[in-house]
Amino acid sequence: MKTFSKMTNRLGRFVLLLCFLVGGAWTSSISALAAPDKTVGSAENGGIKLTITNYAITNYGQEMILYYTVESKTGNLMDEGGKELLKNLEISIADNRLQGIDAEHQKISSQKYQGAVKVNMPKYIPATSSAALSTDAISNQKGQWTINFQVNK
Repeated sequence: MKTFSKMTNRLGRFVLLLCFLVGGAWTSSISALAAPDKTVGSAENGGIKLTITNYAITNYGQEMILYYTVESKTGNLMDEGGKELLKNLEISIADNRLQGIDAEHQKISSQKYQGAVKVNMPKYIPATSSAALSTDAISNQKGQWTINFQVNK
């Protein structure tokens, strides 16, 4: 009976620790979306401005998360019910073409969104690399947005 009690106690501690870790990661992700630190680069087309506000290299250098904002100066952006905001997203890092995943976004106002793009990093890149993010549609608006920037590992 004592062994069962010890196992239950350890399991409870593990679950509690796991909840703190997951909750902390979720909170830091949301706070990064809500309070971007800097402007990495931006592009504007047809009255819609795409800005990379920050990036983070995670998972021991295997992933990069790009934080972005989208602002419309001409009209309202249409929310497409949870679908990707950035369409046909292409990212290149050190001459490697990669597919980005529009991981999440949230509506700030009828003319502004904030979001994050997840990218699997190439295995070998220099400490400082040239990078570019490109898309040909934002929400329901067609155009061409390309942002060139530097990635520091």
